[in-house]
Amino acid sequence: MMQSRQCGIALVQVLLVTAIIMLLVMALSLTAADQVKRAQALKDRSEASLYLHSREVAMLYTLLTESLLPGQETSNPYAASWNFHGQPFVVDGLEFTLQDQSGLMRFPVSGVSDFEKLLTTLGRGPTEARDIAGRLADWMGIAQPGGSQADDAMMRGATGDPVQYFGELRFLAGMDEQLYRQLAELMTLYPTPGFNPLTAPAPLLRTRMPESTLGAIIEARRNGELDQGSLWQIARIGMDETTLPFPGPGVGVRIAGEYRGITLRRRFVVGVQPHDRQPLTSWSRDRFAGGIPK
Repeated sequence: MMQSRQCGIALVQVLLVTAIIMLLVMALSLTAADQVKRAQALKDRSEASLYLHSREVAMLYTLLTESLLPGQETSNPYAASWNFHGQPFVVDGLEFTLQDQSGLMRFPVSGVSDFEKLLTTLGRGPTEARDIAGRLADWMGIAQPGGSQADDAMMRGATGDPVQYFGELRFLAGMDEQLYRQLAELMTLYPTPGFNPLTAPAPLLRTRMPESTLGAIIEARRNGELDQGSLWQIARIGMDETTLPFPGPGVGVRIAGEYRGITLRRRFVVGVQPHDRQPLTSWSRDRFAGGIPK
């Protein structure tokens, strides 16, 4: 009887030890699986980062080695697909958007009349547009025609200077998030040499021509028929020292897509001047490319 009880206790102990070992094995197995999963995620992220970087380099190389003028014969898939008026295109599984900075409105330097006109075009009333434009003039230390600098002007560094950071617009009273987002797509800090109507967004063209003419311009651009000749025929806009017929040197680049389930985003502005001593300059780069400058 005693021997039978001892055998039973030994069996229970064996089962208990076996259960503990099984629990340890299961815990180690789960830990190993989690570590493998984390290692795979890190590997995928590293590969995704390298893939995004390689596609960015491919685009920059293309900008430096291919003609930026439309209608050029090329075997390069980027140059064969691109445009410089902000229409997305897909190459190597990623979506690229290029925007000629000369097609955008440069931040005011000596006057805010064009900025005020743009605000009106974006749906702001005349009084509101004039007030916001006046506040930007005060912020930059620009004296308005027919008046002097306001006594309570909130200027950069107390003396006024050109805007250095797009987010400074948020300091202007009356600048809401919707308007800020709109202006982020239409204005640039890049020192453009002139304005290029061939690559300008519709809201900027609307400040320079009636709606019927704008519709014809957009249709010609959509059909790939917009050039200097058609621009003159449709809108009677010719090229001079302030109106450019070609994109560059500033180009805004956006890259978006996925790689193995990992979201890829990159946004930057570069200066492309292949024949200069410094052929490529990095003008700005968003650390977190959320879509608008912060």
